[in-house]
Amino acid sequence: MIAPLLKVEDLTVCYHRVPAIHHLNLTLEAGHCVGIFGPNGAGKSTLLKTIAGLLTPETGGVRIGGKRVEERASRIAYLPQRESVDWDFPVTVEGLVEMGRYHQVGLFGNFSIGDREAVRKALELFKLEPFAKRQIKALSGGQQQRAFLARAWAQAADLYLLDEPFAGLDRTSSKALAEALQTLKQHGKLILVSHHALSEASNLFDSAILLNGELVSIGSIQEALSPLHLECAYGTAIYSGEHHHPGV
Repeated sequence: MIAPLLKVEDLTVCYHRVPAIHHLNLTLEAGHCVGIFGPNGAGKSTLLKTIAGLLTPETGGVRIGGKRVEERASRIAYLPQRESVDWDFPVTVEGLVEMGRYHQVGLFGNFSIGDREAVRKALELFKLEPFAKRQIKALSGGQQQRAFLARAWAQAADLYLLDEPFAGLDRTSSKALAEALQTLKQHGKLILVSHHALSEASNLFDSAILLNGELVSIGSIQEALSPLHLECAYGTAIYSGEHHHPGV
């Protein structure tokens, strides 16, 4: 029997001894694009950072393909919120994607033909060939996000963790990013995306996780974001706003 790609068991994560996530359990298979929803402070970013190995749990743990996160670091790609990235870092799109191969060749190793092909394929897959020699700060927001996805692809990651990647993007950029996520899903990757706009859930994701410090619901968009579950997570007053409706 094949182990699920991601298994989160009895996960509790604290900030300054205050729990941000309480005893969370999740099991997710590859080949899915999953939206993570919940009010501010619900633990969405905390969950992604913990799965990425950036935060140490108080209880429980995370397994990727049956192994601990530390043993699977090269298979995990984490894209933080855009404001936490130094976009002035002097690197081209191609240079950024090449970084995805460093775990294979070493920081000062020589790129093989296979490494070059992996970078070329990543640029092609995410439609970035015209921007290969451009500095990342000269890209649009959506192009920057796709450049980081291309780096993760070159890295041969199986699990993609994206923290609010659609924030601040215009419609064209959002559409291109959504298509890129579907490409990853079709190639058998597992993508977890924190997102705030419930109305976009059914267009972007095939399933959803609803958090509010603990797991409120998980399942299809219609199941996980049902009116009852939304009321539990957001409260009646907040949920009553029309823009919060999941549109399913």
